[in-house]
Amino acid sequence: MLDNLRLNTRLIGFDGIIGRWDFCLNFVYLCMIGVLFSLPASGYMMSRIGNLTDFFSMNVVFWQAPWLLKIWVLPGTAFVLYIGISLIVRRLNDINGEVNNNINTAVSVLYALSAFRILFPLWIYFLLELANFIILICLIVTKGKITGKYPYDYRKEFNWGAFFGTWIWGLFNKSYKTLWMLLLWMTPWGFFYSLVCGFKGNEWASKNRDWQNIEEFNNSQEMQTIVFAVLSILVFPIVYTLIIAGIVGALIFTVVDETKTSPEHKSATMEKLDSALNSFGSLYFESYDITQNENKFYVLPSDWSGYTFTEKKDILDMASSMSASYRNKQDDDKYYSKTSELNRTKIYSSENGELLGEFYMDEKVYSSEKFSLKDALKASMKAYKFYTPSK
Repeated sequence: MLDNLRLNTRLIGFDGIIGRWDFCLNFVYLCMIGVLFSLPASGYMMSRIGNLTDFFSMNVVFWQAPWLLKIWVLPGTAFVLYIGISLIVRRLNDINGEVNNNINTAVSVLYALSAFRILFPLWIYFLLELANFIILICLIVTKGKITGKYPYDYRKEFNWGAFFGTWIWGLFNKSYKTLWMLLLWMTPWGFFYSLVCGFKGNEWASKNRDWQNIEEFNNSQEMQTIVFAVLSILVFPIVYTLIIAGIVGALIFTVVDETKTSPEHKSATMEKLDSALNSFGSLYFESYDITQNENKFYVLPSDWSGYTFTEKKDILDMASSMSASYRNKQDDDKYYSKTSELNRTKIYSSENGELLGEFYMDEKVYSSEKFSLKDALKASMKAYKFYTPSK
């Protein structure tokens, strides 16, 4: 029994106990591992969810994913689940002050279901997400009967200076592990590594510099916290905003200056834009025919079958933009836009001429006296209609 209640702060292991501090740190590591396995699935789901129906059927969309993706995600999720349960069991042992197999099993099963929540309908998904959140909060805030009696350790204090300053803070404190942030800050792992720096900051700084006493150490870290918090919250965002605004402003000024110099120059600029749009459209369209009442664009049915809903929507929108550009050049008395051309733009098969895509807004929606924003939203989500080629 004593061996089952020894301190065990490793990432993986079912024996022993783990305190709140080490549990949180290991859980951050677990999240970083989880992102590695879930990122491909997240990208796939975002590209396939094109309307509310897909959103409320995410489990169906996932099961339509390629087998290679499912082979990567499902075993990866099982591996992350194994680590998570091992942390939860040790945390429960600490909270209960003993090994209670019934409680450990019940909580582990609930956590296991929440790990595979993407496989369930949306309402079950949210219930499991809520249950998972409640479990983690309880494990974090509940004081352990065993580790709660351990003496205070200043190295297990969250270092906000390291969290805000990361690699810059690391240079001041000779903690060069923080330089990993230079590679991770633009990735999904950047925030998690900032948390790692915060959790490990006091431990790293206390080892890498000579301090006369704890008071000197605490005063130095408190001052660095203020400096890096101000820089991160106020100074850095302002600098980034000014740089981006300067770049955007320079581009706008250049475009405006070029287009207003002369009508001839403006016409040449528009010709360049039209040429670029047509060149990009040629990647998707075999040909097109713009008549008085309809804009016909032809694609290879084999290519069309491989496009996602979002890609098909973008192709139809691009065809509408090309049509508007063409009509504006032919008719100077009227102005045509992508929106005005969307209703009469259609995608056809280049092989047999069958209809593959269109935008159709039901007139009953906006002609009804009970027309509402909710009705308009539903109608617009369903207005993009795409069909599967017959061969």
